Amino acid sequence: MLRLFSLLLILLGAAALAFGGLQFVSGGGQPETSSASPPNGSIGFDAPGSTSKPQSSPSRSLTSKGSSDDEMFAPAMATEDFLGSLRTVPIAHETPRGATFGRPFTVTVALDATGDDSATDSLPGTGNIGEGEAQVSDTVQAVVSGEAFQVEAITPDVQRVSPLTENVWRWKVTPTAVGNQDLVIELFALMGDEALPLRTFRDSVEVKVSRIGQAVAFAQSISPITVVAGGIGSMLAGMFGFIGFFRRR
Repeated sequence: MLRLFSLLLILLGAAALAFGGLQFVSGGGQPETSSASPPNGSIGFDAPGSTSKPQSSPSRSLTSKGSSDDEMFAPAMATEDFLGSLRTVPIAHETPRGATFGRPFTVTVALDATGDDSATDSLPGTGNIGEGEAQVSDTVQAVVSGEAFQVEAITPDVQRVSPLTENVWRWKVTPTAVGNQDLVIELFALMGDEALPLRTFRDSVEVKVSRIGQAVAFAQSISPITVVAGGIGSMLAGMFGFIGFFRRR
């Protein structure tokens, strides 16, 4: 029994050394700074998800003040002409009914400028679907963001609106916290180097966590140095157990 227990300690120590070494190498030798298992039992991380950003800040003014009336009037006229060129088209988006911590899902947005009265034909149809209308320009940028999600674009963020078929945007989204989390979908019209907000959708996604997810989150929250030290200690304890066993014999 002692020999089996010692062998188990050695194997666990070797596994801990391998895991800690991988964390150490992948993290550039620095301990992880994320946190796990808050007092309420939920799991979260401090590191924000990487999200796509508009080519320019939508908060910038589309008009500018000049030193003369002509300089102020020209941008205003350009903006008015641009707004007059916008057209109203149906738009739809789909988010999951529920999600699992650490397991990616797909978010889809579609708009239809072909003349149809709905854009849902291009959606998977397996989650929560939201429909509406949006005024769009010839070129549209779609962005997905959320503090509790890591977002990776699958399709180009900026697309030319097609008169032949639906425009579709897709993102791979991975939850990094549990509970009801906000997921924001934003559409922008591009006007030169400016981004004009067109439409914003805000969905709530309930993220749950599995036992495996809890174990992974806990392991990721431990410093690689601590894991390596624990692995060395476990291996030494197992080796001493083996030595003591053979000495008694």
